[in-house]
Amino acid sequence: MKRSILYIPLGFALTAIAMSCNNNGKASSNNSAYEEKSASSANEVIEYTNLIVDLSNKNSDYVVRLVKNADRVEELLKSKGNPVFLNSIIKPIMIPSFSHGKIKVDQPVDALNKADQAFFKEKVAGFTSSFDKIKATYAQLDDYLKAQDFKDDKGAKGLALADSVRSNAQVFFDQKVVLMKRVNEVADASEVIILKDSPLKDYIIAMKADMQAVRNYINLLEEGGEDYNKISAAAQTAYDALEKDQAAHAALDLTNAEKESKGSSYKSFCDSYHEFLLMAKRTMRDAKEKGAMTESQLESLNNSLDTMIGRYNSFTK
Repeated sequence: MKRSILYIPLGFALTAIAMSCNNNGKASSNNSAYEEKSASSANEVIEYTNLIVDLSNKNSDYVVRLVKNADRVEELLKSKGNPVFLNSIIKPIMIPSFSHGKIKVDQPVDALNKADQAFFKEKVAGFTSSFDKIKATYAQLDDYLKAQDFKDDKGAKGLALADSVRSNAQVFFDQKVVLMKRVNEVADASEVIILKDSPLKDYIIAMKADMQAVRNYINLLEEGGEDYNKISAAAQTAYDALEKDQAAHAALDLTNAEKESKGSSYKSFCDSYHEFLLMAKRTMRDAKEKGAMTESQLESLNNSLDTMIGRYNSFTK
């Protein structure tokens, strides 16, 4: 049931601060140096890692759409239906993004240590190259469909290209996991400086913990949703914990948030979390009755998490 890494959104750069720590709860030596930098250096690191997150989100969303199209192509080519429906598969449009700031995603900032500068230089280039390869492969598939070459080879090349899109996408998302892991660690370590004396610290930590907990909950459903009865108890336990945390965090004193004109933004985040819980409760009830979860239900939960992430991003602007 788990839709591989293809459908796991990593929409926010900064997960729980604890991710920057080792098992003893102490900052690892590789990250602690960032916590000793100046606030301006920390902001520079955050700005750079946010560019990587933006790149990752934009490219990942596009790759997911290409993979869905490739899946549809395969479905139609293997079926005995009318191949004319292949003409209805439209290549997704991707609007290019432009960065007008001084910091560029392919040029790691000096505020990073030398090892991380080399790491991001290599990994961002590889990530971008993989994305370009997927686009190029899909362009061949798009041409194949437009030329209706499936009438000549009974779909052989189309099936091969669709499979290539998927396999290249898996490489792309495997690279994303490695890249984003270090993004989270570096950004979290730098954020310690920025949040140290911030009146919004408690709200930010709460929201980040909420988003990570929701992500873990969805992962549980994705991994075991095909036979929901086997995970129903674990899913209910995880849901109960989410519900408890949402209530506690929604009850935080908003005095400091109001002083920074962030009270309504925080309430909006809590409301989106509440809406997620309502959807999750409906989904679990339905899955328990039918014995399994559908891809559509999981996608809806992921979309609801994306809404939470968007509310978080609005709060931190």
